[in-house]
Amino acid sequence: MYMKKTLKNTLYIFFATIAMVIQAKENVNHPGGNATTPDQSLAFNCAAGTAQTLLDINNVKTMILNGGDMWWDLSSARYEIPKIEDLNTVRKNSLFAGAIWIGGLDVADNLRLAAMTYRQRGSDFWPGPLDKNGNTNNAQCAEWDKIYKVDGSKVVEHVAKNGSGIVDDQIDGWPGRKSLDENPKAPFKDVDSNGIYTPSGGDYPILRETCKGIKIDNDAADQPDQMLWWIYNDNGNIHSETQADAMQIEIQTTAFAFATNDEINDMTFYTTSLINRGANQLTNTYFGQWVDAD
Repeated sequence: MYMKKTLKNTLYIFFATIAMVIQAKENVNHPGGNATTPDQSLAFNCAAGTAQTLLDINNVKTMILNGGDMWWDLSSARYEIPKIEDLNTVRKNSLFAGAIWIGGLDVADNLRLAAMTYRQRGSDFWPGPLDKNGNTNNAQCAEWDKIYKVDGSKVVEHVAKNGSGIVDDQIDGWPGRKSLDENPKAPFKDVDSNGIYTPSGGDYPILRETCKGIKIDNDAADQPDQMLWWIYNDNGNIHSETQADAMQIEIQTTAFAFATNDEINDMTFYTTSLINRGANQLTNTYFGQWVDAD
């Protein structure tokens, strides 16, 4: 399997309510020593991501983080299903945590790896994109230490206006491409066909470039009822979690959900694009989702 310069892998994960009899024993809040790597001098001193946002439109309420991990708040399980509004009711979390793992071999057969568990030793991922040479800096990471959230109802309302009227803050703040010189970021419907994200011209967030992004009827939709989008990389600092060398990978992820009257109401979905911004061609490259189920 080869990781090409513009490789895009899509990973869809869905979860329904699961009755588990296994008690997870998470090794959290036990920091290790100061790990270093042979490529330590290439690190850009970025801080680990701090953004946390709820995906909570249907029967699931879960915490999403922008550091390559999700479904927890850095200390407790946060994949609640069924979602409970009553604060006095005992909550059930089907998942404790999850994270992206990516690894491959460079041309010298050296293992390059980025993976997360509970951040005991640190992090392998940092917020923000990479430049054309696969690099970043502390200011760039800090600027992108956020998760963008949009509700499908806001998109439907915006489409109905057809580029006229006041643009909602969720629509206006979507991080679509701002100039033709910029690498593509969050996907959007280019209604005015100018190649950049212009909500005032009718543009709006979509799940993927191939989706129509508009509601079809009450039972089916191209537009999710809620979407979260964030971007991060594995080259903002040393890999203190795995102590492995960086791949110079940029990761763009959308978490989304639908509010329905069937089983989909108990699910969340994720689509991830991987882009190799570095000079190394990677072979035997694998991408997966580590899951700690409760």
